[in-house]
Amino acid sequence: MREQALLHGAVYSQVRIEKLDKDGDVFLARGGPHRFAARSVLLATGVSNHRPDMDEVTHGQALSRGLLRYCPICDGYEVTDQRVAVLGTGAHGYKESIFLRSYTSDVTLIAPDGRHALSADEETGLRAAGINLLEGPCTAFLLGEDGLEIALPGGHHRFATLYPALGSTIHSQLAVDLGAEASGDGCLVVDSHQRTSVPGLYAAGDVVLGLDQISHAMGEGGVAATTIRNDLAQASPLRR
Repeated sequence: MREQALLHGAVYSQVRIEKLDKDGDVFLARGGPHRFAARSVLLATGVSNHRPDMDEVTHGQALSRGLLRYCPICDGYEVTDQRVAVLGTGAHGYKESIFLRSYTSDVTLIAPDGRHALSADEETGLRAAGINLLEGPCTAFLLGEDGLEIALPGGHHRFATLYPALGSTIHSQLAVDLGAEASGDGCLVVDSHQRTSVPGLYAAGDVVLGLDQISHAMGEGGVAATTIRNDLAQASPLRR
């Protein structure tokens, strides 16, 4: 896709943008010694999932083998009728466990740091759904031939796969610093055409409030690109 874009005159730069300013109708993106000026900016900066406390090698191997997964919306069907653990508590842990319960009857919610922080209604809902509750802290993650073993104060427990529900960091600060409207957790609020509350600034993908999924993000990117083209054309109509 990058080669196709370059073929049609796009410029590709791999730079970490540290600041985004706006002077009138022009944006200035800054990263180290680099400066980029533009009339429109599309942010597709996404999110970073908070990881369980495991080293990089173990994390990479677990992820590649399907022993560790981050998106039940994307691949929950792959763990149908398997023994699944969710690492988390509170609202994040509750929602992810209940979601996965539609794929398997063997779901365990593990508090990562100690005791669970669940409301009375959340705990009642989990128990009614037959979801097991275990308390941490998790002292080790061991990869086996047929699963992932988690060491807890009460002993070792083996699961077919683990879903962390530890929240995420939304990479929206560039837009928020410009005054763009965001949700309480930092996701950017956009209209039906991917416009943020800052004129000329658009956003697509996981950084936007809504469903975090690749196909959805690609669709938003297509909507944003078309909107940018149309908005620019309206601001500067073509003339003979």
